[in-house]
Amino acid sequence: MDQNSIYEFETFRLEVTTHLLWEGKTHVALPPKIYRLLLYFLQHEGQLISREELFDAVWDGRLVDDSALRLAVNSLRNILHDDRKTPRFIATVSRRGYRFLAGVTVKRSGDNRIPLYYQPKIEPSSAWFERPSELALLQKAFLQAADGERCVVFLRGERGTGKTTLLDMFLSRIKYPDLAVLRSRCVQLHGSAEPFLPLLEALERRCREPSGRTLIERLDQVAPTWLFQMSNLLSADELADLIPKISQNSTRRMLREAAEFFENLSIGSFFILIVDNAHWIDEATLDLIALLAFRRSEARLLIIVSYRPCENSAGVQRIEKLREELLHRGVCRELSLQRLAQLDQVEFPEAE
Repeated sequence: MDQNSIYEFETFRLEVTTHLLWEGKTHVALPPKIYRLLLYFLQHEGQLISREELFDAVWDGRLVDDSALRLAVNSLRNILHDDRKTPRFIATVSRRGYRFLAGVTVKRSGDNRIPLYYQPKIEPSSAWFERPSELALLQKAFLQAADGERCVVFLRGERGTGKTTLLDMFLSRIKYPDLAVLRSRCVQLHGSAEPFLPLLEALERRCREPSGRTLIERLDQVAPTWLFQMSNLLSADELADLIPKISQNSTRRMLREAAEFFENLSIGSFFILIVDNAHWIDEATLDLIALLAFRRSEARLLIIVSYRPCENSAGVQRIEKLREELLHRGVCRELSLQRLAQLDQVEFPEAE
């Protein structure tokens, strides 16, 4: 199945990339089983589909009552404003199954590149210092997340230990066809920090890139409160269309939308979120990391939190508390770096 496919029928369209069903400018986030049911109907337009086929496609062949299928079909009919007696979309074929009646057009999204697309560096830097064990740990975390088990890595090290260089080396070695990366950096402020400031700045920077229109469209669909914080990217007409969507703007809503947005990026790709200088992190950004770590839905998501553990800040205390909790639950890895000067003095055994 093409992850960039868009299925259009009458006034509706279903996006495979986002799992969203659109009717005009209104969208519905479909429950997983309803999404799979609709997608199977659209992929088999006009064909007689047996109940057994739908059990295999939607419930992975698990034994469930016929009532579960009828309930799912009726739920989908309600979403599509369909009438069982005079159907426009889903017709029941007595004792045999169902048939999807409407004509379906399959298109590809205008930009084949995923939002936050990342092109790994090919040429190594002369500043790179070999760290085989550290790179191996990051690679294990990557493979864990690639299998659908989200992972958080706490990268600890004082100033000058090469945390940023290590991350450059790691990213350059990733071989993944659809890789999305967002690298953000916290800054030290002497007043109250704006919630999610490092992520907002990183997203706005990516929105200004040549392929940023795709990212703006995805934010408009999934995280409109976030796009509103970057309203200078929008035209007057786009801003007017956005304002009705954010009538109840709040940090809590931004938190929920961000979790859905970042998880959404990992559906048809692999997503890496990097938060650097996290010793200056704001509470809202750390809350988002915690929420993403604790949610149990499948996601190809890797989060790397890079910070100085000895920094005397409230951010470090909050990070250490979260790190201990995630370690206790077995859902994170930790990596501590030594100073390069110390590494230079380490004696390695000669190869035999």
